[in-house]
Amino acid sequence: TLRGAARVPGVRAKVAVSSIDSDVDPVGACVGMKGNRVQSIVQELRGEKIDIIQWSPDIARFVCNALSPAEIARVIIDEDNKSMEVIVNDEFLSIAIGRGGQNVSLACEITGWHLEVTSEEEYSREVKQGYDSLMKISGVGLAQAEALFKAGFASLADISDADTEDIISVIDMDEPAAEAMIEEAKNLLEEELQARDQESPEDGTQEDES
Repeated sequence: TLRGAARVPGVRAKVAVSSIDSDVDPVGACVGMKGNRVQSIVQELRGEKIDIIQWSPDIARFVCNALSPAEIARVIIDEDNKSMEVIVNDEFLSIAIGRGGQNVSLACEITGWHLEVTSEEEYSREVKQGYDSLMKISGVGLAQAEALFKAGFASLADISDADTEDIISVIDMDEPAAEAMIEEAKNLLEEELQARDQESPEDGTQEDES
């Protein structure tokens, strides 16, 4: 069964297929013996590259299939926004993105989800920066920072924009403590912004020549 298709005409296409018979490999059936079935279509389309992928009701698995041939290390799903951060091994980053971003763009189109592809090295750096930022708040240790980060609070800005109910749902604390955390995050963020402004030279200033 054809489940969906996405194309950059004349360049590349992704086609999602499935089978109601567990004994039938839908991808193999479409590709054909030694690729003869799909190659005949490629020839008709004057060399357009066709990726035939297996559809899955599990969106994470479907996304991994859609980004093939890149190997996916892990995914972080934001169901509310139909968005997913996809972490790949460093050597697969360029493959997952594809030339001119075509691979990830077609994967977004065929899955209907917004996908952000990140290397493991970059993700690890983002995690460390997030933890360091969160642990500036009084009483937030490594365990609390990890819980907040996993819940989507990756920075002081995220905490300052949060509601007390959001914080309480992640960390066991009362409402006054959550309010104090949010207020402290706002103050710390303001201090960081002021320090950053002081470090940046003023635009357009010149010294007078005598």
